[in-house]
Amino acid sequence: LVALDWGSSSLRAYLLGEGGKILDRRAEPWGILQLPDRDFEGAFHRITEGWASGAGSLPAIASGMIGSAQGWVGAAYVDLPGGAEQLARELAPVPGAPLRIVPGLAQRGHSPDVMRGEETQIVGALTLKPDIAGGLVVLPGTHSKWVRLAGELVREFTTYMTGELFAVLRAHS
Repeated sequence: LVALDWGSSSLRAYLLGEGGKILDRRAEPWGILQLPDRDFEGAFHRITEGWASGAGSLPAIASGMIGSAQGWVGAAYVDLPGGAEQLARELAPVPGAPLRIVPGLAQRGHSPDVMRGEETQIVGALTLKPDIAGGLVVLPGTHSKWVRLAGELVREFTTYMTGELFAVLRAHS
């Protein structure tokens, strides 16, 4: 399986073997906003070059901003509460590629918010540490997320501009 973390500023690719073991990894500064000519297909083939066997292409999954309106193929948001099963049902196929894109999660109502990419990190964290189910998960980053779980479902979350604010203050104050 090929797993891609494809955000606004970079593309990270992982070749996964049995049990999710990382067999190889690659990274390029080919985020959706940095990719010349919006050549998503070309970038996908270049970063996975040599990973497919003689049997053909490998199945691939991508998460992050690649599924946004500015990305390769739009992957709709799944409304909360949501988890692995809801996300799997809404995987967006990419025409002409062995790739499916994970949708983001949307919180509607009194405190609207969205995430795209972090939902995949949460599913991975729950797989590695099932005891966090029903707890609070903090995902640091440019747009840090504090996520409250109801069992294995994301119940609610809040985004904080910590990393982005730090970068602005560091560069412009």
